[in-house]
Amino acid sequence: MLPRIFFSLSDPYLIIKCGKDKVSERDNYQNDTMEPTFHKCYEFNVSFPGSPVVAIEAWDYDLLFGDDFIGQTKLDLDDRFFNKEWAGIAEKPIEYRELYHPTSAIS
Repeated sequence: MLPRIFFSLSDPYLIIKCGKDKVSERDNYQNDTMEPTFHKCYEFNVSFPGSPVVAIEAWDYDLLFGDDFIGQTKLDLDDRFFNKEWAGIAEKPIEYRELYHPTSAIS
């Protein structure tokens, strides 16, 4: 995770969106780290097929000047739900995902 402010560590937190539901972890930001760990479970009521995509946003907490958007990733629940290989995994692994930012050269 790269800092949004040069010469400073991030104070990252997550915002998770699923359809009209939104969970903010702003009050639980992690102080001064470039390698945060977010080991939490979030539950949303969805219907299959046609569930909304889950958007996971990373933000850098800043009390004085406003928070900075670090990046986001998206998770298609329908793809997971209907994927036989994923369904066959008894203990789901911890997942590491790339974050994308609109100003990034990678899309």
